[in-house]
Amino acid sequence: MAVFPQGKTRIRERVRGGERRVFEALARQLEDDYTVWHNIPILGSSREPDFLVLHPQRGLLILEVKDWKLSTIVEANPLRVHLHTERGEVATLHPLSQARAYALDVHHLLEKHPALCHQEGPHQGKVILPWGWGAVLSHIKRADVEGKPDFQNVFDPARVLLADDLAEDVDPMAFQERLWGMFTVHWRPALTLPQLSLVRGLLFPELRLGEQQSLPLNPSLPALVVRDVLQVMDQHQEAIARTLGEGHRLIHGPAGSGKTMLLIFRAVHLQAAARPEKPILVLCYNKALADRIDAILRMKGVGPAVQVRTFHSWARELVRTYQLGSVDHLKGDEWSDAVTRLACDGIASSRVPQGQYTALLIDEAHDLADDWIAAAVKMVDPATRSLLVLYDDAQSIYQKKRRKLSFAKLGVEARGRTEILRINYRNTREVLSVALECARSILQERATTDGDDIPLVLPESAGRSGPLPVFRRFDSVTSELRAVVDKVKDLLGEGTRARDIVVLARQWWPLEKLQELLDGAGIAAVLTREHRRGEERAEDAVTLTTLHSSKGLEFPVVLLVALNLLDAREDEFAEEVRLLYVGMTRATHELHLSASGPSPFADSVEAAIARL
Repeated sequence: MAVFPQGKTRIRERVRGGERRVFEALARQLEDDYTVWHNIPILGSSREPDFLVLHPQRGLLILEVKDWKLSTIVEANPLRVHLHTERGEVATLHPLSQARAYALDVHHLLEKHPALCHQEGPHQGKVILPWGWGAVLSHIKRADVEGKPDFQNVFDPARVLLADDLAEDVDPMAFQERLWGMFTVHWRPALTLPQLSLVRGLLFPELRLGEQQSLPLNPSLPALVVRDVLQVMDQHQEAIARTLGEGHRLIHGPAGSGKTMLLIFRAVHLQAAARPEKPILVLCYNKALADRIDAILRMKGVGPAVQVRTFHSWARELVRTYQLGSVDHLKGDEWSDAVTRLACDGIASSRVPQGQYTALLIDEAHDLADDWIAAAVKMVDPATRSLLVLYDDAQSIYQKKRRKLSFAKLGVEARGRTEILRINYRNTREVLSVALECARSILQERATTDGDDIPLVLPESAGRSGPLPVFRRFDSVTSELRAVVDKVKDLLGEGTRARDIVVLARQWWPLEKLQELLDGAGIAAVLTREHRRGEERAEDAVTLTTLHSSKGLEFPVVLLVALNLLDAREDEFAEEVRLLYVGMTRATHELHLSASGPSPFADSVEAAIARL
């Protein structure tokens, strides 16, 4: 059966008449390598073909459906059809002309992308994807138009399906051959997975995230640059995004599985429902992640109706707005504890009015304390109950103690409304293998037993290959950092952009020393703690940040230094392993690790790489 990313049940509920018959025929007659969308905007415009059919080898087909009876057609030409209606005679666009216009728009966009065009030979520059268009006249039978050349001259039999073609007894192969007859060519090879992802990302801009930037503190992300499948939702992600529905929803998924992409899709989708007095709130723990989400949403044209905050910045706003107490004299953990406690108590006591937000979207919920989540949930408008929570227990790096989390006890009513993502698109097979091997002691996959316990989901590789991770030992921190400078020089000399390189460490002090060395070598580098949202950063600079601050980010090249600074004490070991796992999985292509002292973490990394 064909794949319907919008959900077969949802489509069946909304289609009527001829569109229902076409939907049932497509669902019945097409295999699962076909993907079908119904009445959905394409190319970022208001154009909505009735049906769009995509096959990796057959190509892309657009169908327009009409419920006309033969007796209602007064006259027709290739551009217009005049119909008898209750309002008198009405002229409308010919469905073949309409479908062809949609198809041409798609074709013109596809041919602008070299990855979708022949690179050599007689067809160089031509789109490799077959494309076509057609119409369906669901109430007209073939017997009604036989012997009527005027009809067939205007409604090309090769491009028009009639009621007979939709019958349940039609052979599936015969039905598909009718569709294939609407394509322009038939001899081209099947599209690769990256090419299919590119086509879907061009058809539906809402599915793409844009180029994966190193650290967009300055919210100015470029438009889509297609290099791999990372930038466009896969079919499973798209199906989840388009079928989330209303009410509370919970999504589990490992690092790099696309959770944040789903949140962004959801925020864009919901913004139209927000009112000035009841905006949409996006919450997370990590500031760099909040900056990234905010930058992408603004790039997509999302306005102030969607607010992106860290939990602490949001809590501070509540404390100030509702005069819940004084915290400005406090610093560090004391300030953090006080501001979150005051905000949560204020919500619980209704000093902060509850139900203020049309929707609440929580990213990386595993980093939020239980009482924070419970308080935030109370802020969702009970009329909408629109709540999305994204979670991955393997990446919980801010919790001092492991906890068995029950979302139901926190007010999240997601039983039966939970989705799981498994495929990791961020990391290469080699990077993911080393990360999982190093974290094996604490990452034992567990399933939920009662629909509410939190599962630990281990990622599956998307199959993308890259260079083996590299580990080096040094006698001193100085020699290690000098080697990092040399490696950065080599990367830059090979054409890697400085902004695509990040250096991670457990503590700030080696990064501060490294910045001095990089500056001395004439290499721009930025410590991320020096910046705030919206401030300018160097146009092209190496990023230096801690493992904690790297949460939610990704870079083509990661250099993870000073592994010996990870805390090997027994009571901290599991949390430090999680931190190491988070750091390694920031790398989308190349991973370098090093240590300048004895460390069980360094031993683990070295052994994991040797086993590859």
